[in-house]
Order: sequence, then C-alpha cells, then structure tokens
Amino acid sequence: MKASDGPIGLFDSGVGGLTVARALARKLPNERLLYFGDTAHLPYGEKSPEAIRSYALGISRHLIDQGAKAIVVACNSASAVALDVLKEELDIPVYNVIDPVVDYLHRHHAKHIGIWGTRATVSSGIYPRKLAEVLPTADVQPLATPLLVPVIEENLLSGAVTDAVVSLYLNDPKMEGVEHLVLACTHYPLISSQIAKQLEKKVSLLRIPTIVANSIAKQLDEAQLLRAKPATKPHHFAVSDYTDSFAKVSRIFFGKGISLVEENIWG
Repeated sequence: MKASDGPIGLFDSGVGGLTVARALARKLPNERLLYFGDTAHLPYGEKSPEAIRSYALGISRHLIDQGAKAIVVACNSASAVALDVLKEELDIPVYNVIDPVVDYLHRHHAKHIGIWGTRATVSSGIYPRKLAEVLPTADVQPLATPLLVPVIEENLLSGAVTDAVVSLYLNDPKMEGVEHLVLACTHYPLISSQIAKQLEKKVSLLRIPTIVANSIAKQLDEAQLLRAKPATKPHHFAVSDYTDSFAKVSRIFFGKGISLVEENIWG
C-alpha cells in the first residue's frame, strides 16, 4: 500500500477535535480519518505540560499502529506544549491547529486580537509569541476561558448556562477593543453561534476549523500524501472512556451512522 493511501490520524482530549475532523472530511472527501478522543484524561487544558506530552505521544503511536500516514494534533493545548516532542519522536508528518491560524491573521494584517483558550494554551504563551514574530505591532490579548470545555462536553451547546459563561468572558476587560476573536480551543467552535450573537458587529469571529483544514489539506498535497481514489473503509472514531455526551455530540457532526468504540490504550 502506498503511504498516501493510509488514513489521517487526529486526536483531542474530547469532542472538540471533531470540529477539525468534520472540516477536514469536507475538504478531503477521499480521505479516511482515524479520530481518538482522550476522554479519560479530559480536559487537557487543566493538565501539566508533561502529562499532555505523555498523552499526545501515546495516542499518536496508537494511531500510527493503526496505519496513520500523518497526525493532526486537533487540540490547542497539545499543539502548544507537545508538538516539538511529537515531531522529534515520530517519523510521519505532524500538523497542528495553531500555525494555520497565526498565518491567517498575518495574511489579514490583524491588529487587535483576542485569544480564548484553555489555561494550558494561554499559560504557554504560544499565540502571543508566534504572532509577535509575524505581527510585531499587533495587540494580542489572551484570556483563559476554562469553563467553556466542561459546558460543551456536557452537550450544553445552547441555552442560559452557555450564554452566561460566554457573557462572563466577553465582558472581561481584556476583550475591550478586540477586532478578531480566535477560539483557540477546538471545542469552542461548537458554540460559535452562541458566541457570535453576543459579539459586537465590529468583531470578526474566525472560522478556525475551516482555516485549519484548508492549511492541512495544502500541506498534505505538497507532501504527496493525498489519496488518488476514495477510501473504501469508513472513518473510525474511538475514545479512551465511552461517554453518552461524546456519542451525542459526535453524531451531530457525522450522523447517526457513526460507530464509536472505546479503546483503552492506557492499560
């Protein structure tokens, strides 16, 4: 089998990475995806960098054992702290969800940028650091928004609770004057419509999954890793700990025909 005929492996701590998986499936309909949600260790944003690196490496090796030709780190927390380790330890291409967004903001000459992310992503400082390299005069305001992930994982994708949490963060003083809002957690696009309805008209809410999928598709093409013909096997979705809420949210993305299995790779 040619390397290009293998599946694309993606992982996240939970359902959030499905936003990237769906965008990638739409962009590259010939490709087969292997998705792993590490629900046993959710949320990554509250874990230490050392723990996140360990989880990311274990999952990536598991996906490679299943034939993955490339790894997509569909998680900002893992992209922020584990990318260098993965690239050093793995012998297949590894893609992340941060660089495509930084490149997009650079190309659009963004000046006032708000970043919503987990504590792990925000404390890593990776967005201000990378943006300073390409947009040295930009005003970048990172804000840790840890309440959003548990709300989303509980499938509270709309309603009073979600609106209240969104309002809490939008009213933070750091958000004053922001013109571009980056949802720097792959979970957050699941409630993008709830966020958008509370935003001022002047604020642009980036379509992160589409931006990431377009970038990864381009890189896979350049690496000659795209399939020439449609895959014959369906996408594969696994979790380290089966939950009903994950199953419900996953079906929002990929329909009722989705087959979700538990794969306890941690022993």
